[in-house]
Order: sequence, then C-alpha cells, then structure tokens
Amino acid sequence: MKSKRWYKLDNAAKIYPAITTSKWTPIFRFTAVLKRPVDAGVLKAALDKTMVRFPLFNTCLKTGFFWYYLEDLGRPVVPEPDVVNPCAPMNRGDPLLRVRYHENRISVEAHHGLTDGSGLMTFLKTLLSQYFRQQGFDVPATHGVLDVNEPPDPSEEEDSFLKYSRMSALPSRRETRAYHPSGTPIPPGDLIITTGTMSASEIHKKAHEARVSVTEYLTAVLLQSIYTLQKAEQPKKQYPVKISVPVNLRKFYRTNTLRNFSQYVNPGIDPNYGEFTFEEILSQLHHQFRFMLTEKNLNARMSKNVNDELSVAIRAMPLFIKKPVMILTHMQVGERIFSSPLSNMGFVELPDVIRDEVERFDMVLHTARYNKLECSAASYNDTLSVSFSRSIAQPHTERLFFTALVRQGIRVKVESNI
Repeated sequence: MKSKRWYKLDNAAKIYPAITTSKWTPIFRFTAVLKRPVDAGVLKAALDKTMVRFPLFNTCLKTGFFWYYLEDLGRPVVPEPDVVNPCAPMNRGDPLLRVRYHENRISVEAHHGLTDGSGLMTFLKTLLSQYFRQQGFDVPATHGVLDVNEPPDPSEEEDSFLKYSRMSALPSRRETRAYHPSGTPIPPGDLIITTGTMSASEIHKKAHEARVSVTEYLTAVLLQSIYTLQKAEQPKKQYPVKISVPVNLRKFYRTNTLRNFSQYVNPGIDPNYGEFTFEEILSQLHHQFRFMLTEKNLNARMSKNVNDELSVAIRAMPLFIKKPVMILTHMQVGERIFSSPLSNMGFVELPDVIRDEVERFDMVLHTARYNKLECSAASYNDTLSVSFSRSIAQPHTERLFFTALVRQGIRVKVESNI
C-alpha cells in the first residue's frame, strides 16, 4: 500500500491546531460574487482540475509525537451547497479546504494552518479562471492565476519564514492588554456576518486627501468605533484600543509560497492619554504604520517566532506538553493584546477576459477563540467590501463603523446573513 504524502506545518501554522477546540477552528473565507448563477457541474469539473495544481490544499490535519502535520486527504474535495453560518468547525481528518456555492456565489474556506489570505486568493482566482475556461472563455494564467496544466512548483510549498529569518534581533512579543468589545454570546456554531459595500474610489479619495493609505484609513475608522464603544461603557479603567493588521511578507521577500507568510502589527491608542479626535487617531496610526512596516522590524518579529520553533528545548517536548505551552503563550501574546483584527486584501485583479464576469469579492474571518469580533476588506474594480463577523448579538461596532463612513460622505449598502 502506497504511503500518503505528508507536509510539515509552516512556522506560523504551528499554533493553530494547538488552540483549536471542538467548537472553534481558525478558518477564513473568500467569496466571489458572479454576475450569473453558478453551474454546480462546471464548478466540480473546474475544482477537480484545479486541485491537481494545488496538492498542498488537498490535505487534512494529523497529530504527530512532536508536532501536528498535514497529510494527503486521499479523496477529492467536493463542492457543496453553501450554508447560512459559514466557517463551521473542522473535525480532525476533514479537508482543510472547503468549496461552496449558492446562487451566483462561489466561496472557499481554509484552515489557517494550511495557508494565509494570499495563498487562498491565488487558489480562488485559479479556480475561477478554470471555471470560466470550462464555459468557453480563453483565460490566460496571468494576474496571479496559476497554470493548471503545469506541474506543481515545489517552491510553492516552502516555509519562507525559515528561509528569510535572519535571527539577528529577537524582540519580545509582549504588549499591553487591549480593550475587547463584549456582548451576549449567540449559540455555538452561529456566525453573524454584516457586509458593507461602497465605492473603492470614494474611499481612496478620502484616504488620499488625508495623505494616508486605504488600510490606514479603514483601520482608523474601526479604531475610532471601538474607542467610542469603550467610552460609552464608562469603565473604571480604560484599556488601549489596538487593531491587529496582517502584513503580507511577499511584498518584502521573493517567494512563491502558498503557505502562511504574513506578520501582524498592532497599532493603536491609549485613551488614558486623553480624548482623541478622528484626525488625531489617523495621524497616530499613520506614523505607527510607518515605523512598524519596515523590513527590519518585520524580520525581527518573525525571527522571534522562528527562534522559538528551533529551540532545542521546544523541539524535544512531546506534543502533549507543547500544546498547553502554546495555548498559554497564545493567551498572553495573542488575542489579549488587540481589540480586533482588520485584514485588508487590497485590490483583487483577474485576467481581462473575465473581469466583467465577477461583481465583487468578499472576505470573512471567523471570530477568534476569545475575540468575538473580526473585520476584513477586499476591493474589486470600483467596489470595496468590508465584512464584520461576530459571535455576539450586539451589532454596535459595525453600526458605528458604517455610520462614521456615511457621515464622511461615503455611500454604503449593508447586507447581512440574519
């Protein structure tokens, strides 16, 4: 009997299986909203062809003596009708990739132990291109689309953290505790998603007028919303409000990897310093981003993580000892130190021949193990989509966020799964 192929987890992926529970899995999702209904048969044929080009994505999670690892699934991933509550927990042995469809939407969901936003978007764009090829479009392998007729490139399975970490500076990961929006928990397994769509050019114009990037502008609006929420609660002690922003390291290093290759920075404000206007928040975030988003700073941060992984003491620990250590570390320097993430995929591009076949892209993050609110964004053509996911009943943060945009002259259309 032929043994199944297996893969080591990349440096960033190692934490995710350890903090997974039976009711929660670190999953994120991309949706392509098409202009025509999805043909399920064509989608299945396109998926079968695409998966041959992405063998890493046809895997499940396994438990080893020292580390978790990925193993070939041994069966094909099959597209399924979509559900009301996406990003449901994955059981051990389940595919780490899901493909779903509903009316004119094609969605892909991935375990974060498998890949990051860039890797999953490459998969979705390749799948969409093959889907339209099956319908007669002559779609080239450009704009980030991989050629499904070529064999998989071994460099796409590279752990780029190990390759590029210089290990010359190892800063502490400890930061001050941040404020977290709270509310009434909804039933386990449910996920409330609220998506606001708006003109990407209008947002870009606002950011340009303020001399900041679109990510900085959106981060400032989200931070102001959570800052306002904490003030309304009138707590005895106010905590810093910080937004965790993932940074695609492919912008700094040459790599073809489809695995995780991102770092996180946590810009924010401390309300104990006094009242902050939106302009002050925007200015402070802008300068924090300029300091944080340098190659040297990002390399030092990822070097610290790689150094911990390569530690002889850590490597020698059996997994049943490592796991509680990783959970404790995550509690101390993970979600505790930021109020909410904001993941901005930026502008998504497709080959010209199918550009007008897609209306927009949405990105959804499942709520974290402790943080009950997540925010993500993606732009396509002139549509910017901002999605909030939450596992609490109260919609306070997204209401404040979209209201702030409207007050600044941005027209927003809001939809939800409830």
